[in-house]
Amino acid sequence: MLRRTFTIAALLLLTACTGLVDDRSAGEVLDDSVINTRIDTALAQESGRLFVDVGTTVFQGRVMLTGSVATRDSADTAARIANGVSGVTQVINEIQVTDEGGLKATATDVTIEAKLKVKLVGNTAIRSANYRWRSVNGVVYLLGLAQDQNEHALVLAAVKDTQGVKRVIDHTRLRGQAI
Repeated sequence: MLRRTFTIAALLLLTACTGLVDDRSAGEVLDDSVINTRIDTALAQESGRLFVDVGTTVFQGRVMLTGSVATRDSADTAARIANGVSGVTQVINEIQVTDEGGLKATATDVTIEAKLKVKLVGNTAIRSANYRWRSVNGVVYLLGLAQDQNEHALVLAAVKDTQGVKRVIDHTRLRGQAI
């Protein structure tokens, strides 16, 4: 219990210090973090390769799996594992089955993600704490909560306007919209 209280306090302090506003409660942030850790642990136990190749993003119990694997079976296994974790309300399997990638693609994806962080966090009209993004082989996957259509349009425009982005797959939802 003390550990949970400390973690919640640390999350609240971090949010206050960064000036970012997250529409999730501290408990929801913690729950998402626990879900993420459980999925990552289960992926590592199943296969060290899955843990390395698959990225896990959690927001309000919704899990987005990204990355690239060699076979459909590997992508399906990762989705099955995520679906089996307590607290998961939805699994969005965006794992690419491809032999594309490599060091150059990874470097490009890291650069895209960093550029998006600057653009989204730096825009005061966007509650960037409500968004998660991953780039895989130049495809950007979005997950999160838009305050309204205007904010959603701003986010999509910022992502599409980022050098290196080939395509955007949007899994954000609007405030008040059912999952």
